[in-house]
Amino acid sequence: MLKKSFYCFGFAFLLICLFISFSTVALANYPEKDIKVIVHVSPGGGTDTMIRLVTKYMGEKLGVNFIVEDHSGAGGQIGYTALSMAEPDGYTIGSITTMSIVTMELTREGVAFTFKDDFEPIARLVLDPSVCVVPVNSPFQTMKDMIQAAKENPGKINWGGTMLYGTHHIQAVLLEKEAGVKFSYIPYDGFSELLPSILGEQIDSAASGMTEWLPQIKEGKLRALAFAGPSRTEWLPGVPTYKELGYKVAVGSNRGLAAPAGTPKEYIEILSNTVQEVLQDPEFLKDAEKIGIVPILGYLNGEDFKDYLWTLQDNMKEILK
Repeated sequence: MLKKSFYCFGFAFLLICLFISFSTVALANYPEKDIKVIVHVSPGGGTDTMIRLVTKYMGEKLGVNFIVEDHSGAGGQIGYTALSMAEPDGYTIGSITTMSIVTMELTREGVAFTFKDDFEPIARLVLDPSVCVVPVNSPFQTMKDMIQAAKENPGKINWGGTMLYGTHHIQAVLLEKEAGVKFSYIPYDGFSELLPSILGEQIDSAASGMTEWLPQIKEGKLRALAFAGPSRTEWLPGVPTYKELGYKVAVGSNRGLAAPAGTPKEYIEILSNTVQEVLQDPEFLKDAEKIGIVPILGYLNGEDFKDYLWTLQDNMKEILK
């Protein structure tokens, strides 16, 4: 009997060793094939451009290709849905941005996912404070001018941005509450669609991330009225924060990567660590400088990014009541 028990124990121990060995080999070989990247906004905007650059360098470090696919539409819902329903095998990841990833399920009917149940954050790449701009020919020289016009013409001053209840819409919502005004918000599926509308003076004002507006501001095509960061930035000399103007408005777009829930934790860690390596790579930083994202690079690993977003979602539940 003792001998039989010994053999059973030995067999079980062998199976455990084989399982550990197999798991180690599988982990060591990940990734073994190309990885699909679902981008939830239209091509050409800041998020799309950034994701393509970061994943290009990730591919070089991991020895595989990252194949970017744009699934824009419905304010990002199409792309998020596709990512949430993908096989959680480590070979499909996607872009996520705030506020949309945390507010979509709070503000829409029939959303097929919830952030906490269906996504596993990989890493945050940037935190880009939101900025309100107007065409250079606009009669609004300051935010005070625009607020005054909005008070005199409730709902007549339109405000363009990306997706309903995304970061830049929330900027408008907070300002409305703080200033006691009402804007007419116009949502776009991506910055590449928003930009020609504000440059063509088809809308009165617009909001997006600071780095997306910088080229047009420097060229004198747009004028920044207010910065939603915690303090002034050297990149927008002379532009006041909302706090300085007396409004409690401080929002920014967190842009990062996530995988479908259930993706092996070890794979998430490999991808997250690779993102960190990329953001510190001198060659990457040279290319990042060209597209203007160096000032806003802000890495968070998957767990820290998740904690940040879960807390943000809880706060937004209160704001959106």
